[in-house]
Amino acid sequence: MSLVQKSLIRQIFDGAPAGSINLALGEPVFDMPEWFHSLINRDVINNFAYSPTAGTDEARKAVVTINEYPGNFENVCIVCGAEEGLSAGIGGAKLYWAGEKNELLIPSPYFLTYPTISKMMGMDMKTYPIPPFCKGSVAESIREHISKNTALVILNTPANPSGLMMTEEDIRQVEAVCDEFDAFLLVDEVYRFFGNVEKPVCHNWETVGERTIIVSSLTKCFGLPGLRLGWAFTRHSVLNQIFAAHQAMVAIAPTISQLIVSRFPDYDYQKWLKDNQNRVIQNRKIITEALKENKLEYVPTLGSFYVLVKIPEAVLKTMDEVDFAFYLKDHFDILTVPGKAFGDYSKGYMRLSYGGHPDTFAEGIRRIRKGIDSIIHKGSSHE
Repeated sequence: MSLVQKSLIRQIFDGAPAGSINLALGEPVFDMPEWFHSLINRDVINNFAYSPTAGTDEARKAVVTINEYPGNFENVCIVCGAEEGLSAGIGGAKLYWAGEKNELLIPSPYFLTYPTISKMMGMDMKTYPIPPFCKGSVAESIREHISKNTALVILNTPANPSGLMMTEEDIRQVEAVCDEFDAFLLVDEVYRFFGNVEKPVCHNWETVGERTIIVSSLTKCFGLPGLRLGWAFTRHSVLNQIFAAHQAMVAIAPTISQLIVSRFPDYDYQKWLKDNQNRVIQNRKIITEALKENKLEYVPTLGSFYVLVKIPEAVLKTMDEVDFAFYLKDHFDILTVPGKAFGDYSKGYMRLSYGGHPDTFAEGIRRIRKGIDSIIHKGSSHE
């Protein structure tokens, strides 16, 4: 199923007409400060040697500095982006339980890589719905679906694709449920800095739960996803198994990338982060205003740079969300992602990304509205 979903998304990109507006790609577009360019010099690019498995001390210290964590950098593993961090975190939990528990509980709608990693690790995957697709809180939803066989629960906040964002108290409640069932909690915070708040929104590292594993990107928030650098953190001894899984999969994170990021604390990285966060917040306002103006229903988005947009029932009576995505691509030169790619709860929706250039948003939403109206008009003309 996961591979089919990925193929579906690739098909939407393949053969896109020239001039298409891309509201599907989940990649931020940010300006780079001059000081960043000065880091790319001979001293940096000549570093090709292995680093320690967990990363250089300098890169690990940069993680705790950038994330305002007052604890020990030795609790950090530098990974090849948050995606590898997810695999290392899930793999570490798998190694820790050694067959005693094998169930992975993931949120739905979900980041589409979760099921793929679960299959790779040979785990039994279950889903739990998140607001607004469940009646109660996230903690209550998890309690309804967790079991004594659950090895690890994943929590994604701010969430892809829904934009759900949880408070620290919300996370504490989830940690309490996981503690009750002796399960690890993996908090996927890849969009940590992209919420409607002044500072990182997901977790206070100083008070993180004993069984909690935190995974995030170190470079996406700076608009540098190609550097492939992320981190995993936990106070628990499962960190040793995370190190082992990380070493087995990739050996180390790129040494050059580690060296570049380790120098960020010597510069004004806070301003860069703030500028990027403000851009995403402004983009969020622009795209939601465009959705309102075009009378399109959407799930309120508080974080990340995604929004789920409801496809009108009049359209879904004619075609499903996958066919509609191709219809928009082929007839209106607008790229979107069908909600089906993210699980059953987001069927009937499309995911839009607002991480790109905001000057395309209004026209992109106008094309979606035009595509909807054309289908509704065709349907009414046949009645």
